[in-house]
Amino acid sequence: MKDQLSRFSLVALLAITCLPSAFAQQPQGQPVRTITRITGDLYRAQNNDHYTVFLVTPAGIILADPINVEAAAWIKTQLAERFPNTPVRYVLYSHHHQDHASGAAVFNDTAELVAHENFNAALKASAGQNAEAPRRYEAVVPPESTYTARRTITLGGKTVQLIHPGPTQHAPDLTVLFFPAERVVFGVDFMAVKMVPGSNTLAGGASVSNYVNAIKAVEALDFTIAAPGHGPVGTKADIVAHRQYFENLGARVSAGIASGRTVAQLQAAAIMDEYKAWIEYDEDNDVNIANVYNTLSAQKR
Repeated sequence: MKDQLSRFSLVALLAITCLPSAFAQQPQGQPVRTITRITGDLYRAQNNDHYTVFLVTPAGIILADPINVEAAAWIKTQLAERFPNTPVRYVLYSHHHQDHASGAAVFNDTAELVAHENFNAALKASAGQNAEAPRRYEAVVPPESTYTARRTITLGGKTVQLIHPGPTQHAPDLTVLFFPAERVVFGVDFMAVKMVPGSNTLAGGASVSNYVNAIKAVEALDFTIAAPGHGPVGTKADIVAHRQYFENLGARVSAGIASGRTVAQLQAAAIMDEYKAWIEYDEDNDVNIANVYNTLSAQKR
């Protein structure tokens, strides 16, 4: 079993490293799905550009996000094949967004669903945003138990900590999963490895400082491996660098506004040029400059 997983891990690692090629090799319409070992009994599951993690214990499995209905069904099948008679006992939501939280009903016959206490209110607000939203969120099952700041779950002698890093514009119910024995942290959307924050991250007056504070809460944990919900696995230094992106972006845009420069001038000046090798720099960096510019300009009025 371990040899089989190790061979599978190598293939998956190559797929993550060369993601466009991996997608090109898939049959039309088929999702890219892999399972790789992070360390010990902690694994990472991929569904296209979404990732989750799970910890195998003698008493059952602790799973993070189900991702979506189809991915959850695939994960359940894989777990049954790889770890027979080892049911999922917990599903731990990173937050309520449907592209990470859908599909937990697949595991609800054996698992307790757990989330931050803001999950239900945030789910209701997101589902009520427009006419299409209820349909998109219909596969998100509310948690059966919640926590406020921290919660520790122990199963089969193994431990995971649920930690609320604080609210951000992205979601008020973020949960970071910290695996202390493995020294691994799992966080979704607000933290990443060598990836520029998405174009919606800082939209609508979002606070740079809220993201900085949330990432600092992650940095305070004693981990060596960061396994984000999107993009590659990295190290603690990568999470520090991600926080510094936000700090540098805020400081440089603020300085530009103070000197009377326009958004277009700041974008043309490539003020974040040291991040040009990061994933999605070309797609999102100029948008991030514009969003922060608009937010800081509005605060000065």
